[in-house]
Amino acid sequence: MKKIPQDIIGNIAILKFPRRTLWLIKKLKAKKFLKQNPKVTTILEKTEGFSGELRIPTTKYLAGEKTYTATYKENDCTFKFDINKTYFSPRLSNERKVIAEQVTKLIPLPTSEATHYPQAKRPTKMCNILVMFSGISPYPIVIAKRLRLPTTDYRLPNFHIYANELNKEANISAKENIHLNKLQKNITLIPGDANKLPQLLTKMAKSKKQIPNTKYQIPRKFNIILMPRPNLKETFLPTALKFSKKGTTIFYHGFGTKEKVLNEIKKDTKGKTEKINIRKAGDIGPYKFRWQAQFKIK
Repeated sequence: MKKIPQDIIGNIAILKFPRRTLWLIKKLKAKKFLKQNPKVTTILEKTEGFSGELRIPTTKYLAGEKTYTATYKENDCTFKFDINKTYFSPRLSNERKVIAEQVTKLIPLPTSEATHYPQAKRPTKMCNILVMFSGISPYPIVIAKRLRLPTTDYRLPNFHIYANELNKEANISAKENIHLNKLQKNITLIPGDANKLPQLLTKMAKSKKQIPNTKYQIPRKFNIILMPRPNLKETFLPTALKFSKKGTTIFYHGFGTKEKVLNEIKKDTKGKTEKINIRKAGDIGPYKFRWQAQFKIK
């Protein structure tokens, strides 16, 4: 079974068999996998790769409980979603942890005077974070959970995360996941096309909505922008620039060679970036890599 490519997403295992594998062989190996992995209750076969703009996988039922709904845990967070209706990769679990740690370092804490109080004190300045291509909201939720961990002297950052996603099914799951993790006060969903974000935010701002349970208004510019984008031709960096200001930090995911990613950043930001820190964030195929670039707007 080790030779069969697999993804385990909570209660569901997704197996990928070589072409021309007999259906009976698939069923037998799926049942064997269930016996060897008691926490897995459903086996699905990955029949096609990710397809379309929404990068939705195609799977087929093989064995166990007949369901496509996964309940998955990572980084002290819980997620529930339909495998066949949304994009999600458990292989990016560590990447989400790394990004959450990097974001945490960028957000200021209240002064040490907070140590004189029994409860956490927050700074008055709000740090606004935008997550584009947020899917079922794994990045917003992992980051929010990390930011809500108090320091030894009970200091907490003052932040709010806005999550933008095009897929309607993913937005439904994201809303449920935000409630599951009790983060309604920290995350606001902005459903819709990333290229229409200016109009979506303008509409929200004009409605004079406030961030839940605070006096703060919906922002027009952001301190931090995350772009965990799928492998698409469009970079969406020009859109991100519209929500940036001097000092905004952008986390950008690109694909291909390191040189290609650096060139597309420089081109689509029109040279408005400071030093670009880039690192390899996993592979997507033979000699094909995902890169995570972090840079500030000047």
